[in-house]
Amino acid sequence: MSEQAYDLLIRGGSVIDGTGGPARRADVAVRDGRIASVAADVKGAAARVIEAEGLVVAPGFIDVHSHDDAAVIANPGVDFKVMQGVTTDIVGNCGVGLAPAGEVFQTFLQAGLSNVLGSVPEITWRTFGEYMDAVEEARPALNVACLAPHGVIRFGTLGLESRPPERHELATMREYAIEAMDAGAVGLSTGLIYPPGAFAETPELIELAKVAAEAGGLYVSHIRDEGPGLLDAVAEAIEIGREAGLPVQISHLKAAGRANWGRTKDSIRLIERSRSEGVDVAFDAYPYTAGSTILGALARGPVAADPDAVIVASVRERREYEGKTISQIAEMLGLPAPEALSRVLQEEPDAVAIFFIMDEADVRRVLKHELCMIGSDGLPSGGKPHPRLYGTFPRVLGRYAREEGLLTLEEAVRKMTAQPAQRFGLGRRGEVREGWFADLVVLDPRTVADIATYEEPRQYPTGIEYVTVNGELVVDDGKQTQARPGRVIRRDHGG
Repeated sequence: MSEQAYDLLIRGGSVIDGTGGPARRADVAVRDGRIASVAADVKGAAARVIEAEGLVVAPGFIDVHSHDDAAVIANPGVDFKVMQGVTTDIVGNCGVGLAPAGEVFQTFLQAGLSNVLGSVPEITWRTFGEYMDAVEEARPALNVACLAPHGVIRFGTLGLESRPPERHELATMREYAIEAMDAGAVGLSTGLIYPPGAFAETPELIELAKVAAEAGGLYVSHIRDEGPGLLDAVAEAIEIGREAGLPVQISHLKAAGRANWGRTKDSIRLIERSRSEGVDVAFDAYPYTAGSTILGALARGPVAADPDAVIVASVRERREYEGKTISQIAEMLGLPAPEALSRVLQEEPDAVAIFFIMDEADVRRVLKHELCMIGSDGLPSGGKPHPRLYGTFPRVLGRYAREEGLLTLEEAVRKMTAQPAQRFGLGRRGEVREGWFADLVVLDPRTVADIATYEEPRQYPTGIEYVTVNGELVVDDGKQTQARPGRVIRRDHGG
């Protein structure tokens, strides 16, 4: 062998390979961005050696539900993700994204999208493929795979008109979807509680999902109702998958609102039955009892009835609202809570809020299920975002695996590595296997934990010691490096 056979050698760690199989002691060697060897005693010198005795070596984590569409260009270091061990972001979720960006796209941004996605870079692209090229040119620190966002496609064709498309309009929407899939999108996403996606009827969604099916993609949906209409909404997603002939991924499966707690039993039963009938349905979740979205989307519904259970996370102007509950804002303004909520919505119509709407038993039931993957649903907005943006993956590993034993460490790692890599068609990623891309995490299983809180969310987790993306260290001894080796992963190309 040459004097330096490898670029990196991780020696003596406990390898959890992502498949769900038991951990084993092994060395992992990296060369030219790939895993060159996984063996009990790798021979040969390396430019860098990491002594991993007592540490776990795992595949890099895959965030199946991110909203970092803008961040991967405007903030390509994406610190809040790589410091968790995330090496691949899947963007374009909930029907929201930054392409296709036609003439009316700026109107879509001004309608509140920019506050959700955080700082939006100058839009220099028009097509979906050009957006993917722009991500590549930004050289983010992690890999990025993209979903074609139905909401953007519909807005570019129909604006905010609440009606089915005419035949020629549906043809235009299909062309947008075809262009995105041809560019390498991994599937089609919808957000059916948000305009304009909320205006789409099932036949429209089936026709557009057929485009993704023809290209080998999947259908990913923030379903139409996560509260009292949960089962009908799950059934609609299943129908779309059955009729269009493609896998279905239900985003952040939950039962929202106290009156609906426990109904994840029924939704999971429906999903299992549909799978037995031949429809490929799975889901993802984040490990918190609070969700986060645009305040106006849920403000008038029953889930926001308790003013102590809604925290304003991000606004444009009235920064004094950030981090406060509606009750606290009401006291500050000297108004009853309903009037205070109306004031906030009037002054900050695209405010982002945190809603405590879920029951811990439902969260645990969903997380534990073998079909569940992990997605942060983090919103990289300003202010005080939901702590899931900084803490999702270590929280699963620390709280739900180590402390509570809900999952074994091997099961938890599978949910955030091999399982999503296979689901989203990410090529040779998601496993510690020779010849595969060297997206790796070295973590301390005794200390890995989230420390981000609702009061102070911008805190990196503990226990994530080293992270490599395509063989380059982006986290070294617990600190982020300046390396930006991420790639755009295009469907069928594997990145």
